[in-house]
Amino acid sequence: MPSQHRYPAAVYRTDPRLRKRAQIAVHEVDSDLNSHIVAFLRWLVHDTDALPPRPSEPIPQPEPDIDSRAKTP
Repeated sequence: MPSQHRYPAAVYRTDPRLRKRAQIAVHEVDSDLNSHIVAFLRWLVHDTDALPPRPSEPIPQPEPDIDSRAKTP
């Protein structure tokens, strides 16, 4: 079945922790990642001077998982 979306998907890769923080941030401003990425791209190419909104406070870095820390001998 062909895609029912107007445009084909664009794939980007980012650190999962950054993505999670970005999801929290867009939720706080009642938006979604796709809308924010599109708005940023429109700003980048000078289609607009308005950047998408962001939360008033920074989204904190998550604590590192014990399993993800480098193990030393």
